[in-house]
Amino acid sequence: MKKNDKNYLDFIPIKNSKITWYEDNLGIVTLEITRKGLFDKIAQNLFKVPKSSSIKLDKLGSYVWKNIDGESSIYDISKYVKASFGKDCEPLYERLITYFTILKDNKFVSLKKDGR
Repeated sequence: MKKNDKNYLDFIPIKNSKITWYEDNLGIVTLEITRKGLFDKIAQNLFKVPKSSSIKLDKLGSYVWKNIDGESSIYDISKYVKASFGKDCEPLYERLITYFTILKDNKFVSLKKDGR
């Protein structure tokens, strides 16, 4: 078997530029997803799927989203989260990896390998 030499914490998340987002006065982020593709239009007509969706993040997710700058690695972001949330974010690495996997799978972010 080949050893997997990729460390998930070394990846740099990059926000999908097609997703707009805003922050409320409590610091909670809402993502606005607009569906414009051919299959999206078919689903909108046949199944009454809305043209856009709003996804409200929780406090931790909002904090992480606001720290995605295209330069900080997931490890860097984990340090910011730990400094701000302390024990409330534990188990930190497992939560971040799960969170970024969900963001990536839904095409909210892409991940690039840290070139440092």
